[in-house]
Amino acid sequence: MAESKVVTLFEYEPVEYCKPDKDEDKDEVKLKEDGKPILILSKKTVEELERLNENRKFLEIGWKRIKPLNYVGVVKSGEITLEIFPKFITDRKGNAGQSKKEVIAKNLLKMLEFTHMINVKEIDYANIFKEKHSFFEVFIGIFARNLLALLKHKQNKEYMRKRDELRFIKGKIDFRKYTNPARLHIIPCMYHERSLDNVLNRTLKYTSYLMSKIVEDEGNYKTLRRIIDLLDPVTLTPVTLQQVKSITFNRLNADFKPFIDICRMFLEGSTLTLQASEVETFSLLIPMERLFEQFVAGVIQREELHKEVFGGDAVLEVQKPIGFLIEKDGRKLAEMKPDIIIKVGDEKVIIDTKYKLLDPEDKKLGVSQQDLYQMYAYCRESGARKALLLYPEGLNIIDETDIETPFKMGKNRDIELFVRTISLEYDLVNDYEKFVETLKSILEDIQKKMVS
Repeated sequence: MAESKVVTLFEYEPVEYCKPDKDEDKDEVKLKEDGKPILILSKKTVEELERLNENRKFLEIGWKRIKPLNYVGVVKSGEITLEIFPKFITDRKGNAGQSKKEVIAKNLLKMLEFTHMINVKEIDYANIFKEKHSFFEVFIGIFARNLLALLKHKQNKEYMRKRDELRFIKGKIDFRKYTNPARLHIIPCMYHERSLDNVLNRTLKYTSYLMSKIVEDEGNYKTLRRIIDLLDPVTLTPVTLQQVKSITFNRLNADFKPFIDICRMFLEGSTLTLQASEVETFSLLIPMERLFEQFVAGVIQREELHKEVFGGDAVLEVQKPIGFLIEKDGRKLAEMKPDIIIKVGDEKVIIDTKYKLLDPEDKKLGVSQQDLYQMYAYCRESGARKALLLYPEGLNIIDETDIETPFKMGKNRDIELFVRTISLEYDLVNDYEKFVETLKSILEDIQKKMVS
């Protein structure tokens, strides 16, 4: 990664690219007169980006430009590393703020804290960017330090089925192999034994090994190598995504789930192997739609805003299924699962977060027909008469007066759908309370309508 050319992109902001000169096949980053980057990408690099895009569409790749979509993180292809940031902070023209990268990165980490994906301590926020590391190095550093701390006091052991030839009986005798009269003193046994050498630990070790080959920070490298040393009894071997997805969690190994989730994200977009001497391609991408949803729900839950706004008896339900949209041949299909339901006595409020662009010129405020149908189905199935669609403000600059009154839905117009945007421009580390107050005021607006 040391030789890679790093370019910072922001979601939904296109950047131009072109092919190298005929006599060269190198990736480059150049700046135009207005200071914006232009990428020079080899045919091989573009093909690798298109291949990565097949698994999850994080880029819109056109003839002369590429545009990041709603995934953030890092992608390395060829000699180019794309560092994709969320569009939290924009200027008056709606362009992302390059000068606010550190605040944006800290906000991103703060949001990740609510997903339980990583554990960010206060001391981390004060020091993580002091060496001007990339977001990737910061993220991997937090992952490695927390995983090392966990492994020092807890390691995952699982009962593994083993076959061995022993001089004493252990488990069950394998009589199919106990037939040689000259070796009756050697007993073939089948037994179960608690072992560190399981798929979970192999995933942690393999991913840590791959990460150690691409990090630039010496501290990150040493931490990853210590993880590998702690897992010495575990076989260092490639693991497949299918194997990672097969890992089951229970109360004994639940602490490892956030780390396995990160391993899975990393392995999904990487072409590294144990034998690779150079890093060709890797990615670590976070879906912003899912992150925004979990962050909003997490803030409401942690701060108990549902109780503060709607009363002490209010009940919060996050990602709870409410039924199925259709049924065919006795099979129920298309499960309905709103992001948030707030129960207030006999009434309910449905909240769904949408991390997407709105069109301020649209008569529906840019809300898609699909989202409207979805919210109507949620309300009809659950019996809710109030609903909220919540969008991030950084992506959407719309006239607040247009969203003051709700949509009326249904044949009898008895369902009210509120559309709101919420700013992620706050410094969520130092001014977290401002975000909480903003979210609270949005909920209060709905509560007032319920009372009236």
